Amino acid sequence: MKPTPIAPSHSTACQRRLRDIVKRLAIELGYLEHCLAEGLQDPNVQTAAAGIDTAIDCLNEHLSR
Repeated sequence: MKPTPIAPSHSTACQRRLRDIVKRLAIELGYLEHCLAEGLQDPNVQTAAAGIDTAIDCLNEHLSR
């Protein structure tokens, strides 16, 4: 008889998905910070960087619970 693999719980899949989102947001924030460091003074880019930074903080707080 072949053992049936146990599917990951919904909670685990959700946490994995959130971690992937946080990683992607961190990459995007890093790129935006690089652009700002190179002298890009576009207010939209500055606002986007601040928004992504806030989103990362919120998701990290959620994942740490």
